Amino acid sequence: MERFKIRNFYSKFVDRVLVISTSAEKNPRPNDTFFLYCEFYAKTYMSEQEEIIADRESRIADIEHEPHDFLSPISGYESMPLVTLEIAADELIGFIPMINNYVSIAKQRCKHPPNGLTNDEAAAIILYSMGWKPRDQCLYYVLNSTLRSSNREQLKPWYFYLRLFLNGLFRLQNISKTVYRCVNKDLSHKYPMGKIIVWWGFSLCTTVLNTFQSEHYLNPSSPRTLFIIESHSGKDIRQHSFFPSIDELLLMAGTSFQVIDYLHQENLHIIHLKEIDSIYPLLQPVHILSIPGSTSLFASDKNIQFLSVTSRSAEPMSTHSEMELRSRNPMQNVRSFSLQPTTVLSESAIRTSSSLQFRNPRLERIISAKPNKSHLSLSSMELIDQDMEIVACCLSRDDTKLISLNLENNRAGGSGTKYLSNALIQNKVLTTLNLKNNHIDIQGIEQLSYALQQNTALTMLDLSQNQIDDNGVQCLSYALKHNATLTFLSLTDNDVGVQGAQCLSEALQQNTALVSLSLERNHIGHEGVSYLAKALLINATLTILNLENNQITSEGIEQFSDVLRLNTALSELYLDCNKVKNEGAKYLSVVLRQNKTLAILSLASNDIKETGALYLGEALRFNSILNVLNLSSNQIGEIGAKCLKDALKRNHALTTLNLENNQIGSGGYDTWQNNRNRATSNLDCSKIPDEGIKYLSDALQYNRTLQTLILTSNEIGNTGVEHLSYGLQHNSSLTTLVLAFNRIQHEGAQYLRDALLKNKTLRVLDLGYNDINERGIQYLNGALQQNKTLTMLNLCCNHIDDKGVRYLCDALRNNKTLTNLNLAGNNIGEKGVKLLRDVLQYNSTLITLNLENNLIDNKTEQYLLELKKINKKMNISWLSSELIHFSK
Repeated sequence: MERFKIRNFYSKFVDRVLVISTSAEKNPRPNDTFFLYCEFYAKTYMSEQEEIIADRESRIADIEHEPHDFLSPISGYESMPLVTLEIAADELIGFIPMINNYVSIAKQRCKHPPNGLTNDEAAAIILYSMGWKPRDQCLYYVLNSTLRSSNREQLKPWYFYLRLFLNGLFRLQNISKTVYRCVNKDLSHKYPMGKIIVWWGFSLCTTVLNTFQSEHYLNPSSPRTLFIIESHSGKDIRQHSFFPSIDELLLMAGTSFQVIDYLHQENLHIIHLKEIDSIYPLLQPVHILSIPGSTSLFASDKNIQFLSVTSRSAEPMSTHSEMELRSRNPMQNVRSFSLQPTTVLSESAIRTSSSLQFRNPRLERIISAKPNKSHLSLSSMELIDQDMEIVACCLSRDDTKLISLNLENNRAGGSGTKYLSNALIQNKVLTTLNLKNNHIDIQGIEQLSYALQQNTALTMLDLSQNQIDDNGVQCLSYALKHNATLTFLSLTDNDVGVQGAQCLSEALQQNTALVSLSLERNHIGHEGVSYLAKALLINATLTILNLENNQITSEGIEQFSDVLRLNTALSELYLDCNKVKNEGAKYLSVVLRQNKTLAILSLASNDIKETGALYLGEALRFNSILNVLNLSSNQIGEIGAKCLKDALKRNHALTTLNLENNQIGSGGYDTWQNNRNRATSNLDCSKIPDEGIKYLSDALQYNRTLQTLILTSNEIGNTGVEHLSYGLQHNSSLTTLVLAFNRIQHEGAQYLRDALLKNKTLRVLDLGYNDINERGIQYLNGALQQNKTLTMLNLCCNHIDDKGVRYLCDALRNNKTLTNLNLAGNNIGEKGVKLLRDVLQYNSTLITLNLENNLIDNKTEQYLLELKKINKKMNISWLSSELIHFSK
């Protein structure tokens, strides 16, 4: 069927060539003076149009610059604050000198942008769509070149722009459409059948085939490659483009595709691609925010995928005098509330369904289906405020046994929360209530806060992703001073600032029940942290505090650290995605030397480098409490790894260490990259030095407590794996090793085989997104034949074909411990699947097999269906929407 479709497409494409050539013959050029006079002016206009067309063709054709390698995921910008386009552009002047001129033009073009985008978001998209000379200094050209580079450090100046650009793009709906790209070269050798590839740049595609009606594309004497792309996540940017009349779709950076068909006819090569979902997010999603004072028609979009969308009210920009007053008295902007319900329903009104003025038959059927159930989920049902009266009626029944209610992703709003609050006053059973993403504002919080003062049963309350500002937090804080049962409170992704942190601090000094408080993705800053620190001097019950993504600097950590040395309750502290630098790590190292309770410390996505790792390493030599340390997405490098090595030799408490994306193996990778393109030599990656990994390997030989080591995205080559292998052969504690997104080849697999033959503790091995081929699987086969501990093996997105599957099947005949095997995103076809069917029908231990995004056609699918009938206990998936990644 696919082959018929692409041949039919080819015939239409050739027909267009004939139409153009015939039209030229039937309409010869006139030769009169009037025509020449008109032509003079037409050429002036046409030269401008030709420049525009040339620019669009250049963008559509720049596919030839894609590296065809699995690079590290694109991230780092997601924790940045939203700034104006002018501020974002200032970071780029060094390599785009004229950018400010075009920023001004872009801002003038978007006075009233559609789709709910702010002026700055829309202008960021317009700026991307603009072209100027020299072309290699255009924003789109420099940005895509940077995204296609293996050196992710080059992305740092782009963080502000990417945060703004993506904030706008993710507001737009995902479009499912077949689109096209064409390049005047033969690229077919880079797109073999079944291969999974990633386009790391933002890809401009056309939605109409007429775009290629020019000699540049249709000249039969020159080689051309035409791409037919089935996309499901494109963005229609025409309303935000500098050229709105052009039919184009923008594919997001880091989009994955699989080659599902091809056709070669003389000099024309047609490649058919289908977009597939990546197991890992290759483009880190962002949370939709609004710049204070910016204009937006709406603040959320339920069609946005993978996003936590928050509706925020924009505050007017303050004058200088107002800012001075606020700094003197930060509480003056918080209103005073009398926490009394504005409307209290009568007891009969909330106990009998017959009194309901609004009916929802579907909702009522769901609630009444199991009247004695203890858990009820009504998430994502688009329930509105009036529906909450029906839910409240259920909560208010005397015979209710409901202890957990999930209302996430609905639209309760202030009025709906009023009904629920009145029910909570009566209810004595419900312990867990999830109101995440329900558009709850100050009106709803006032009602809920009053109910919390009366309620004596609720222990867990999730208010994430609502519209709670400092005034709302003041209401909740008053309730917390009087509530004696609530133990878990989440205010993640709201609008809590310094004043809200001060209110919570005062409440925590009196509250003796709250155990967990999440303030992730707010903006309390270092001032807010200082208020919370005061509370922790007194509070003796709070054990979990989440302050991720709160613009906390090293200054805030300094104020916090003085208190943490004395606090005897806090056991988990999350400071990811802040602005903690080496100095902040130094303050925390002092805490770790003295604190006797902190068991989990997460510092992912900060700016900690080698010096910071040195401070933390010194502290770990003396700390005997910390179990989990997360340093992912920092920049500790090889020197930082060496510092941690010395600590791990002496530390006997740490069980989990996350060093993902820390450039630990980048030195070896850079050497490999610099030599891999030399035509005169075939560089052996196993000979590249990987000193950072060697340090960690040395530590594994001595450490007896570390159970989980995460080394994702560190550009680890075969030499690094050789070092790790030696450490694993002498280690007796590690159970989970994650090596995804590195550069491991068959030589590295050979070293891992040696380790697995001797190691007696490793249970989970993640090798996803590496370069392991048939020879590598042959080595792993030798290990799996004898290893008695490994239960989960991830080999997704490597280079495994049917020959490699043959070696795996040899292992599966004898292996009695492997329960989960992930082979998604490889090149396994009919022969390989048939082998798996023949072997696994007798295997009684493997329970999960993932074959997503392989070469599985209708005939091959029958083998899998037969296997499912025979081995009913095995969970087999081969549809692209069901990718499994078990090591997360």
